[in-house]
Amino acid sequence: ESCDDHENERIAMSLRQPAGMVNYTSTGFKKIKAPEKLWNLLKDHWDRNKHLKKQEHWGRGNIYVNHWEAPTYMVSVEDTSLPGAGLGLKQAIWDAAKPTIEEWTGMEQQPSSLY
Repeated sequence: ESCDDHENERIAMSLRQPAGMVNYTSTGFKKIKAPEKLWNLLKDHWDRNKHLKKQEHWGRGNIYVNHWEAPTYMVSVEDTSLPGAGLGLKQAIWDAAKPTIEEWTGMEQQPSSLY
């Protein structure tokens, strides 16, 4: 049952999401070098905490990643148990990324998902 529920949700999302997507380039993405301030925030967090990575836990039946064969790990910027992590770091990352995203899209951006 759990597998079917997840599969049905995956299919529904695959049908729902494209209608809300906008491509800002012909390929749908733009590869650039991260702004230095943004890169430094992310790299410092990684260097300081990579040895503290935590295994992600996926729900029974979840098929987004092959977690039953290859566990996934994360060094979350939101995990306040990690040195330097938390809402302050998350906001700093957003603040450092926002101007580049706005320049690329030509639109004012609001935070939505960052992890």
